[in-house]
Amino acid sequence: MMIEKLVIREHLEGVPDAKRIYQKIVEDVDVKLKDDEMLLKTLYVSVDPYLHGIALDTPIGDHMGADSIMQVVEAGPKAMFKVGDLVQGFGGWRSHVISTGAEALWQTGTFPMVFPAYRKLEPKRYDHALPITTALGVMGGTGMTAWGTLTKFMKIKQGDTLMISGASGAIGEIVGQLAKRSGARIVGTAGAPEKIKYLKGLGFDAVINYKQEDTPEKLRAALGAAAPHGIDKYFDQIGGDITDVVFSMLNVNSQVAVCWQWAVQIGKEYVGPRLLPYIMFPRATIRGIYCLEWFTPENWLELHDVFGGLIRRGAVKYSETIYEGFDNILDAYQRLFVGSEQNRGKVLVKL
Repeated sequence: MMIEKLVIREHLEGVPDAKRIYQKIVEDVDVKLKDDEMLLKTLYVSVDPYLHGIALDTPIGDHMGADSIMQVVEAGPKAMFKVGDLVQGFGGWRSHVISTGAEALWQTGTFPMVFPAYRKLEPKRYDHALPITTALGVMGGTGMTAWGTLTKFMKIKQGDTLMISGASGAIGEIVGQLAKRSGARIVGTAGAPEKIKYLKGLGFDAVINYKQEDTPEKLRAALGAAAPHGIDKYFDQIGGDITDVVFSMLNVNSQVAVCWQWAVQIGKEYVGPRLLPYIMFPRATIRGIYCLEWFTPENWLELHDVFGGLIRRGAVKYSETIYEGFDNILDAYQRLFVGSEQNRGKVLVKL
């Protein structure tokens, strides 16, 4: 059978140029499954900014890894799932996947990690309010990152000020809404008037246009006006100048969740340990966020029942941008970095 996949052609740092980095390959594969293997057809793939780091660490010629929703079309007698089952896992940018579905150790990267075993998606848990696509979004790693941060680490209190850098993305919009329900004042950053309007419609108290407030001095003035009593909680996805300014505004016993660092991963703004005094004096607690550690059956159940319940009742909103067609994966991915004002929330491609 013919299998389409995108492989790494070039390692290119900085803002991704998807058409240089990736190459489409079509292989004629003679499918002969082992007893514990499955042939899965990819239905949806996720495109995310953090995948640039994965790409830089993936050997030339290897397929691009990414989260995906797949359906089993063939299965060996000892396979983990049966024909027809829907599963979610790190299947990658491939039209079809041959796999056992077991967890996989990835050691080529800067930080070795284990990609979790594929998980079965129960159709009865998905409906009009939470369609199957949300298994890659609010009912997947996106939701687990936001929900996990606010239930496993960051304790929001009435009257706290929470700052979210990169607030208009799929994770930031959820963190903001959940924290708002706990009584916090929510301040975010975004780079387009449409996104600022959207976030304010979700209940954000203030949103700073980082493209206009584009110097540390302007950011400090804007943040000072938005958070006049300092910052108690910081959910960081951007880093760089924004984080420098926020750290100088942290209150005593503040908490910082480091989810991603756009300024380093994309902007290559590597700096020294210049923020340590701002950690010491307010006795700040900083934690890296790595949602895979929360991928347990118990946590998935809680995410669906508690967080999913909020969405079904209309208490929390989410958004998705879905492109169509394997050949549109690269365009969808590129628009995360150039032309992102067209996107809302989680960005997916339907194959």
